[in-house]
Amino acid sequence: MSLILLGILNSQAAAAGGAAAYDLLETQVLTSSASSVTFTGLGSYTDYKHLQIRAVWAPTGSSNVGMRIRLNGDTGSNYFHHQLWGQSSSVSSQGFSNRSYWQISEGVQGVGWDSNVFSPTVIDLLDFSSTSKNTTGKFFLGGLNNVIGSPHITLSSGGWNNTNALTSIEIFCNGTLAAKSRFSLMGVK
Repeated sequence: MSLILLGILNSQAAAAGGAAAYDLLETQVLTSSASSVTFTGLGSYTDYKHLQIRAVWAPTGSSNVGMRIRLNGDTGSNYFHHQLWGQSSSVSSQGFSNRSYWQISEGVQGVGWDSNVFSPTVIDLLDFSSTSKNTTGKFFLGGLNNVIGSPHITLSSGGWNNTNALTSIEIFCNGTLAAKSRFSLMGVK
């Protein structure tokens, strides 16, 4: 999976005008399991038009867990998202509205099932500092589903019904994030 992720990230950088178009702003690596990871102070990144989070993560335990995102600490029913995922030989889709978070994935294995498999994820937050439109995001995740033991890929998009500029991004799951999970915040000019 890591070679696939590197190829995807490389192709995105090339399409955006070269690797210099993406600047590493900060990275958080978990030394122990945690309930969430939060990037704050986003207002200081005014030189950038978009933000991207590149993550390699896993939940603890062995049950299927979904990655979630909350913006500016908003816990209201102000999020909607759509998902398309492929698993084995099938493709499925679904959509949600009036949620209190963005759901990036439905089922990712926990490290209790296979401690060597982490899920690569790319999260794009478009026009994050705009105050004239709702914030939108697009999400790409690869993982392994421990219920049927097969790999899957998820493509998602979502909107946040709020025109405030982003000041914080919280990433969490319906469980805990495992130690060694890595989250890097990139600025896109």
